[in-house]
Amino acid sequence: MIVHDIFTKRQTFIALPVSELVKMHKEKKLILRDTNQLQVRRIKKYIFSNAAGGDIYMPPLVAAAEEGMLGGQTPGGLRIVDGSHRMKALLQLEDQIFMSMKSEKDEEIRNAYYLQYLLEKTEISIQILEGLSMDEENQLFIDLNTKGKQVALSKRIAYDSRDRLNGMTNRILQSNAKLIEAGVETEKRAIIRPANKKFLSLSQLRLLVATLLAGKLLNRSDEWKEIAGGEDEAYKDIVNSWFDKLFSFKSPKRIGNYHETMLASFPLIQAISLYAMKDWGYQSLSVKKESLIERMDSLKEVNWSSTNPEWRRFDGVVRGEFFYLDKSKRNIEKIAYWLETQRR
Repeated sequence: MIVHDIFTKRQTFIALPVSELVKMHKEKKLILRDTNQLQVRRIKKYIFSNAAGGDIYMPPLVAAAEEGMLGGQTPGGLRIVDGSHRMKALLQLEDQIFMSMKSEKDEEIRNAYYLQYLLEKTEISIQILEGLSMDEENQLFIDLNTKGKQVALSKRIAYDSRDRLNGMTNRILQSNAKLIEAGVETEKRAIIRPANKKFLSLSQLRLLVATLLAGKLLNRSDEWKEIAGGEDEAYKDIVNSWFDKLFSFKSPKRIGNYHETMLASFPLIQAISLYAMKDWGYQSLSVKKESLIERMDSLKEVNWSSTNPEWRRFDGVVRGEFFYLDKSKRNIEKIAYWLETQRR
């Protein structure tokens, strides 16, 4: 039987200490759904990174209990319907705290001791529904994870001040007049060429910022590993310098027009960023900027036209009158290598 009205079920809210939930799990009285360890690690990182400031938000868990167990006392057993990743992250924090206490970094040690203290004082809110069948539990899990509206990427980048990459991306977007003129698609994750003439999508911009921060080609922005703080303005200056040079190849008003230029192809933009960062290594930020400017200036004479037959030497597909570069890492690296041969 599939759920018709879940709210006809008897239900209540309770709050249990984290230590009690850990104990219940060890005694097999708290059953979790299957989890993805990558997502668990992200939640652990979020908790650990924000523990010192106390800015941790943990939505209530949703759990099912057997019929007749909501009699005013804590149920003897619970099955987590929604929140298994959060709960698994809490269960694994003990090991991470122990490892961080042995760190050589004072900040990590302080975070570990504070988080240990915080977890001892923390209770987790749980919404419990009684007497759900397995079909009803599964349907409720699907509804909770598909019918709620996700926060748009543009809002996360604009408002999530705790995410350093989001903050950097937002500041670059708001401060770079040429980038604003070129156009950044904030409502769609992907830009469909040639109809959409905006230069980048917001997710593409964030990936480029992460790539230039990392100094190497990334497939996803979440592959970026945070560097030491205090240098954000210097890196912002480097990223803006790279954009300034890029817009010297094609004006901001035209750079997203696939009818005119292959610079509207994101794989080519990634290849240019890879080319610009060559031999950065462990150089100072000032040297990195000088090298980036010199290498970008060396590409001024490249024919960036979308009709240039040279693009067809790379992997890609033909659709109608247009050639679309393949976005694989291998292809991007091939393009970056070719750009080396075009230096003037």
